[in-house]
Amino acid sequence: MTEEFTARYLSGRELWGDDFGPDQIAEWFEDEREAYADLGAAASSAEEYGYSGFNRQYGFRHLPDRRFSRALGVGSSFGGEFMPVLDRVDEITVLEPSARLRSTTLRETPVRYVEPVPSGDMPFADASFDLVLCFGVLHHIPNVSKVVREIGRVTAADGWVLICEPVVSMGDWRGHDRPGLTKRERGIPRHLLEGAVRGAGLAIRSSLFCAATVTPRLGRALRWNPYATRAGSVVDRAFSLATAWNYRYHPVSSWQKLRPSSVFITARREG
Repeated sequence: MTEEFTARYLSGRELWGDDFGPDQIAEWFEDEREAYADLGAAASSAEEYGYSGFNRQYGFRHLPDRRFSRALGVGSSFGGEFMPVLDRVDEITVLEPSARLRSTTLRETPVRYVEPVPSGDMPFADASFDLVLCFGVLHHIPNVSKVVREIGRVTAADGWVLICEPVVSMGDWRGHDRPGLTKRERGIPRHLLEGAVRGAGLAIRSSLFCAATVTPRLGRALRWNPYATRAGSVVDRAFSLATAWNYRYHPVSSWQKLRPSSVFITARREG
């Protein structure tokens, strides 16, 4: 089983959990429902969100200069990721399982929370939203392909989708202790993530390596959050480009860990 698991999943050929049945999905869903809050996220707030510079550099600057009447945040917790475009969004819906990671409003913009279901089915009509954000969420769920298809379904014609996810294994998740990580999370191989986005009927406008493993080390040394600013995110982009040649899903040596760890996708539902 170990050799088969390595060949199928740690190799990045297949995504662990994407073919699970309803009972396995439900168990995973409950394990992850409050897991991120339990790691300390519940003590934060929308105003303390630390990735605005990162999201601007890799995603928001690729959006057209227009208003978005209806926006959806998939697993957006307090909604801080909307701050860079808040002045262009009329109303926000957040699909969020945790009862402890919720805001009442984002400054003057009302926020409506909806609880997701394990199956991944979203309780929204087709073409309900013209902007969808999904940052660091899909790797916490088993049925990634299904949820991405639902994202595509609820995105309106000429609507935009921004997705950022780790595309490395995040270690061996089979019961091994991984400090700072939840029990179930694992990264999504880049080609499978991009394939899921295209399979959902979305046209990828950009897919950029990001979150180089060097960047947080530099931040710690300088006592600085590089992801909060444009300058820090430009530095991260340079590190990501410089180490992209070394990308692999599951490293087996320290040297192989020197690479970008995530991908930021900007996609559009063609009209």
